[in-house]
Amino acid sequence: MSLELVSVSFAWEGAGERARRVALSDASLALEPGRAIALLGPNGAGKSTLLGLASGRLAPISGSALLDGTPLASWDRRALARKLAYLPQVERLPFNYPALDFVLLGRAPHVPALALPAAADYARAKAALEDLGLDALAERPVTELSGGELQLVRLARCLAQGAEYLLLDEPSTMLDPANARRLADALRRLVARGRALLFTTHDAPFAAFAADEAALLKDGSLVALGPAHAVLVPELLEATFGLPFKDASFPTVFHV
Repeated sequence: MSLELVSVSFAWEGAGERARRVALSDASLALEPGRAIALLGPNGAGKSTLLGLASGRLAPISGSALLDGTPLASWDRRALARKLAYLPQVERLPFNYPALDFVLLGRAPHVPALALPAAADYARAKAALEDLGLDALAERPVTELSGGELQLVRLARCLAQGAEYLLLDEPSTMLDPANARRLADALRRLVARGRALLFTTHDAPFAAFAADEAALLKDGSLVALGPAHAVLVPELLEATFGLPFKDASFPTVFHV
């Protein structure tokens, strides 16, 4: 079982005088259960595009996106949602749900059409909040949560979904050091339980702690892919971001 991108490319179509813009070129990676891969690179490097292809929300113009050997486009959408959970960078909140009800939305792929969530669905939602230490927020309206609290509650919704593959776009955004460490610990627990994790981030220490492997992207191309400790090094980071990096000792909540 695996989630595979095989030589995938993607381009945004322009209108009028705007030419087609290639966002990702000939990228390949494989994500297996019990493994975590971090995607890093400058803004506009193609990280979110790669995540969109891996989730089936975008279709490659060439190459293949496969889940357990079957093209993502061939999967029934509800069946795919039971296998794969996707957390976008931002989303609009349509209603002022209590946090527990918001997390309960993650159970939608498991609830029959026109049916109400069962007791087991509520139990999974509560367990997801507890797993992230958020049970005290269960009755708080989501519009009253801080940015960091909402980010963690959004992740709890993904956990409640029960998917084997988690695709997270910058999950540590807006988190203070304590909550970033809480998130990283939760992700490591999920991987230890056999979940597969693919996430984007700009935080190299977070990536080194939470991921087994790291991939660096620049100008729509994968420039490095391998064990996190071998990829997240000054030379490769400098080549990717165009700035000097150096090893330094400073206080951090992440100790690899």
